[in-house]
Amino acid sequence: MDDARLISRTAANRRLFADVLDELGEAHAHDATLCAGWDVRTLAGHQLQPVHVPSWRFLLTAARQRSMARACDVHAVRLGDRPLAEIAAELRERATDGSRPWFIGRAGPFTDSCIHLRDLAEPQGLDVTVPIEDWRTALEIIVSPRGRASFLPVEGLLDGLRWAATDVAWVHGEGSAVTGSAEALAMVMSGRSGYLDRIRGEGLAVLRARLE
Repeated sequence: MDDARLISRTAANRRLFADVLDELGEAHAHDATLCAGWDVRTLAGHQLQPVHVPSWRFLLTAARQRSMARACDVHAVRLGDRPLAEIAAELRERATDGSRPWFIGRAGPFTDSCIHLRDLAEPQGLDVTVPIEDWRTALEIIVSPRGRASFLPVEGLLDGLRWAATDVAWVHGEGSAVTGSAEALAMVMSGRSGYLDRIRGEGLAVLRARLE
């Protein structure tokens, strides 16, 4: 998917995220999400990071914090420190805006937009998700060398396993089978262990052990 298409799809997914924020409202601002340690407000702030924080500024924060993850925390908390309705409005208004991350490019915010929509909606029992082709593209990005470095929670998570989607033509790797919807595969690959009950195959035990 070229940059123009990635920007367009990221924008559509940000608008979906904004819709869920508005549906939840401020009363749910401190509800848990699938992102460990992040409530709804913090996750919403993180969605604005590519819009407000150029790569050089993020790298400077990471150097000061001595951690990419802590740099994300810092910016997410800062950008989320306002009413959810304001964040939702800005996500819509600036849906096509944003920096091009230095390491992974437009593929990073796009994949984030898929995963974080489910991080927000899943704990709320909402079935809002991105189109199946977005999930297929996200899988291709995650298994790429830079995608592995950006999204896998554990080095070697994918190794020795044959990942196969059940709802779209997509297969990756060789070894013990790990099957599930494209959404479930992408969420598990990115460390969402709550999706393990949607995975099947003889590789599940190995996968579970690696994530734990």
